[in-house]
Amino acid sequence: MPISHAILLMTPLLLSTDDGCGRGHSCDLVHACHPGPDGILAGGLVRTPSRPGSPLAGGVDGVETIELNGPVENRIDLVFVGDGYLENELSSYATRCELSLEELFQEEPFTSYRPFFNAHRVDVISAESGVDNDPTQGIERNTALDMGFWCSGIERLLCVSVNAANSAANAAPDTDQIFAVANSTKYGGAGYTSADIATFSSDNSSSMLVAIHELGHSLGELADEYDYGGGTTWTGGELSEANVSILTAAEMLDAKSKWFRWIGFSQPGLGNHDTFEGGRYYEQGIFRPTSTSMMRELSSPFNMPGREGLIIEFSKIVDLVESRSPASSAVPADGIASVVAVEPLHGLEYRWFLDGVEIPGETAPTIDLASTEGVEEGDQLTIEIVDATSMVRDENARSIWMTREVSWTIDAPTTPDPDLNGDGRVDGADLGIMLAYWGATGTDGDLNGDGNVDGGDLGLLLVAWTG
Repeated sequence: MPISHAILLMTPLLLSTDDGCGRGHSCDLVHACHPGPDGILAGGLVRTPSRPGSPLAGGVDGVETIELNGPVENRIDLVFVGDGYLENELSSYATRCELSLEELFQEEPFTSYRPFFNAHRVDVISAESGVDNDPTQGIERNTALDMGFWCSGIERLLCVSVNAANSAANAAPDTDQIFAVANSTKYGGAGYTSADIATFSSDNSSSMLVAIHELGHSLGELADEYDYGGGTTWTGGELSEANVSILTAAEMLDAKSKWFRWIGFSQPGLGNHDTFEGGRYYEQGIFRPTSTSMMRELSSPFNMPGREGLIIEFSKIVDLVESRSPASSAVPADGIASVVAVEPLHGLEYRWFLDGVEIPGETAPTIDLASTEGVEEGDQLTIEIVDATSMVRDENARSIWMTREVSWTIDAPTTPDPDLNGDGRVDGADLGIMLAYWGATGTDGDLNGDGNVDGGDLGLLLVAWTG
């Protein structure tokens, strides 16, 4: 069981009175949390002065993309920035980033949706090695990102300068989520949800669980599923997050609300989904889907509403369709149409339609219209791409965010049809028509489009001969 850790849900405030931060100074409003009895998270609301940071000391030594699955415009880009590393320590930082990335992708739904992510490492050089208050309070170090433990008097709360972390991350090709990595063996971490920053210690692998938990907030818009143990009761209305509710299981099923689709589902490692009282910092009046989960206890996986919420949010960022061919809105009647899609590891479903009628047997991302029956100029060709993962049961969300359609209008074929009389066969009757036009120009018998009916066209007719 790890000892203490901390998670920050950060909202910047500019306080007009002295409220622990100093009059007129920027302050972060945080939920500082740590494992209580049996490892269940507990904590309280605190304000902590924003860490101003300093110029990036030795500066950015370089940037390396350590996971590339597609263009940054259509991926979730994770950026690692290190603090408290001297130039000769950057190799150990690089190794830790790669190990942390692999740890992230061992957790569902990140495992299945790995192709939706890129990852970049920014090498930042600090003036001194290590971070503040490590291993004990009172130790100050001059580092690029101003990271330090004992934030607001909480030992395992590992804070960072938001401005400095963002400045360093700006060196990466793109940024959606920042991981600030402290050069330390001390267990700790934090999650600045509104700034999309998670912190953890480089050489205490358990600290990465804090960052994974934080992605539940920043990417999945999930609530914490623990209570503070203070006996408080929620008396407000329904909550916005997908994984907490004021409804009991019976009320949820009746209203078809929240995780009603998952009630009764048994998940390995978590047990049945139901409504368990206690969550979002209240002991009574708020229910969570499972007895425990990653949003309640770091040693547990995400429950199904959590996984579903993350997947839906992934799908809002990443468009399933990477490209289409032809890129124009038209495709020749004897041409090939295709899409390149961003496929999760479980794959995607593809269905092709001609004027709204499904084409039997066509389940690949490519279709050869020359071998497809019934294709006529002016028809509408459409492919429907669906992420049919069983980890999502909200079909409305699947329809909106996890389904895409691409359409083309059928254009004239690139070469005329050798079936000159349109009887479905290429035989002597078609040969007779061609011979009747032999030597002429601008007629239907000009199969190769060179302007004349001649031996070249006869060769094409014979290749297509059915007899």
